[in-house]
Amino acid sequence: MGTGNQAANQASQYNAQQQQQIQNTVNQINAAYTNPNRTNQYQAYDTNLNNYYTGQVNNQEAINARNLKFAMARSGLTGGSAAVDSNTQLQKDYTQGLLQASQAATSGTSALEQSDINAKNQLISLALQGGTTGTIPGQISQAQNASLQAGQNYGNANSLGNLFAGTAGIYQNEQVAAANRRAQTSPFGSYYG
Repeated sequence: MGTGNQAANQASQYNAQQQQQIQNTVNQINAAYTNPNRTNQYQAYDTNLNNYYTGQVNNQEAINARNLKFAMARSGLTGGSAAVDSNTQLQKDYTQGLLQASQAATSGTSALEQSDINAKNQLISLALQGGTTGTIPGQISQAQNASLQAGQNYGNANSLGNLFAGTAGIYQNEQVAAANRRAQTSPFGSYYG
């Protein structure tokens, strides 16, 4: 009878050791994902992404402001109420662009954090099955790297699109009006001639 008790004790002891290893692995995973350095990385990523998108908005605003200025000058509308209205539209587009840039940066950061949460849950699931003991640091590193790679998709220059559609419409209308004026004053060589 002593051998059966001894085997049961050994099995119980082995099971306790295995459960302790699993708990240690889960603790390592949790520590890696709740590390203040990772939180700082999220904040740095958000700041960099926000700066990048804001730069894109500023570039589009500069191009559209220049186009609008020349369109107003060609039409002889510089300083008039049409120019004021056009500049008001430009400022509305710019403000909306900055808001979209901020939202896009927040979405990118949230996607990165969600990717980390998914990876963490997957690693914990593997750990609870006893499948990751001893290899956890490498797997955590790979999972966090994969999250960062997925987050790079948000740093796309074209992701904001054309934020100045209203201003571009004004510019386009002025271009058409200028072409119509040219056609009326010199119809030869034009579509109207």
